[in-house]
Amino acid sequence: MSILGTKGLSVAVKLFLDMVFLGGIIIYISLPFTMKWYFALLGNTSSENYYFLLAFLYVTGLFSLDIVHQLRKIFKTLTRMNPFMMDNVKSLKSMAIAAFAISATYIVKLFFYNTILTMIVTMIFIIAGLFSIILSEVFRQAVIFKEENDLTI
Repeated sequence: MSILGTKGLSVAVKLFLDMVFLGGIIIYISLPFTMKWYFALLGNTSSENYYFLLAFLYVTGLFSLDIVHQLRKIFKTLTRMNPFMMDNVKSLKSMAIAAFAISATYIVKLFFYNTILTMIVTMIFIIAGLFSIILSEVFRQAVIFKEENDLTI
């Protein structure tokens, strides 16, 4: 099985990302209703927790949707067998900014609702942001080499 192209693994991953993106939008829109349902299920009547967590989920959800959207754009270029382009560099930088924004939001959450999972997720998104920045620079260098190579032929 090939990785790139219209019959490769990248098409399956792109379809999966499309479903995740659509599901994420549905969850994002339904957050107030699902949060109220969840709080009622727990028997929690504190509106302080509700509003903090709702704002927290809206912020992290928005940046998460941006990350999935940027991944979809990258996988679209993989399907076209042209991954080394500046659009992918911009997508990776955007993903890094979104990952750092999510980690900053989780750092704020650490002060109000500290858990081990919150600390772990914070570290994961910091690492993901650093990885995205480094990968964007690798792609930028590859684009430069590709453009120079295309000019010599």
